Amino acid sequence: MNRKKQDLRLLFALIKGADRSDRELAKVLKISQPTASRKKKALEKEGYIAEYTVIPDLSKMGYDFIAVTFLSFAEESPELFTKAREWINRKPSVIYATNGEGIGMNSMMISVHPNYANYSQLLSELRRDWQPNLKDTETFMISLARADILIKPFSFRYLEHNT
Repeated sequence: MNRKKQDLRLLFALIKGADRSDRELAKVLKISQPTASRKKKALEKEGYIAEYTVIPDLSKMGYDFIAVTFLSFAEESPELFTKAREWINRKPSVIYATNGEGIGMNSMMISVHPNYANYSQLLSELRRDWQPNLKDTETFMISLARADILIKPFSFRYLEHNT
């Protein structure tokens, strides 16, 4: 098996269970434990592994919904990006934010909230702190209380079947 394919197999094994020991990974991949350790360190060093984490059950943690908020800013500049990074890093409910394009918007953020009042406060702070540069916002709300409407749970494990 070529190196790239073996590295991808290791990466997907880690995605399925980042808590697996190097010994377990070696057994799954049919390689030696020192080779598994070495390959894992190489993937970390090369930036293929950004961090080890878990995907928690947000509703069991007390969150009622996820908000995907699309934003339109009048201006984009290096100074704006610096200010945005600083602002977002002070908001623990925001779990992802980026610039992009589509539906007339040029940024988006994903946030988790225990209730609507918590989300409303975030939105109020956003509007207050980013005027006059913030032109528009649109939000898509995802209820965590409605397990019956979940189509596919969030996970990176599906990517393995996409390679």
